[in-house]
Amino acid sequence: MVQYFDFRLPLQEAIEEPRARLWDGRRIDAEGRIGGKVLDGLKTRGHEIAAIEPWTMKVGGMQAIAVDPSTGAMTGAADPRRDSYVATA
Repeated sequence: MVQYFDFRLPLQEAIEEPRARLWDGRRIDAEGRIGGKVLDGLKTRGHEIAAIEPWTMKVGGMQAIAVDPSTGAMTGAADPRRDSYVATA
């Protein structure tokens, strides 16, 4: 949600951004879509990097609803890493 709150990406785009998972303080599983420059930076900080599939459930999954406080409009988003959907009524 850093992508949504800090970088103001639309909700669906934020959920679809590449992810990584920190296991034990050192080992990181990183989706294959994460850039080499980012991974190199993590390696220089002492992390062990394992490149995993570009879209994988191993890094979690989420669905979200955001409410625009000024209009009350709701926006929904679903993670393509899971079998999930957004429905409107």
